[in-house]
Amino acid sequence: MPISHDTYARLLSLADQAPLDALALNERTLARAKTLGYNLIGQVRNAPASRLRADLGAERAEELHRVLLEYGLRRPADAPDTP
Repeated sequence: MPISHDTYARLLSLADQAPLDALALNERTLARAKTLGYNLIGQVRNAPASRLRADLGAERAEELHRVLLEYGLRRPADAPDTP
C-alpha cells in the first residue's frame, strides 16, 4: 500500500536524524564519511552528489547513494547534482 507524500516526508525526517552507522556500509566508507563530518543520514542524503564525490571519491559516494536507495531514502527532489 503506498503512503502519502506527507507520511513519507515525516519518515524521512526521522531517518535523517539517524546515525550514519545505522546503514549497511563498507567499514572504510563509513570511517571516511565520519572523518569528514558526515555523522547523520540526513547529512549524506541532502549533500550534493558532486560534494560527496569530491569528499569521498566516486566509488564511496556511489555506495552511499546505492545504500540510501536500498533503504528507500531518496534524495530530495530539489537536491542539486544527483548522480
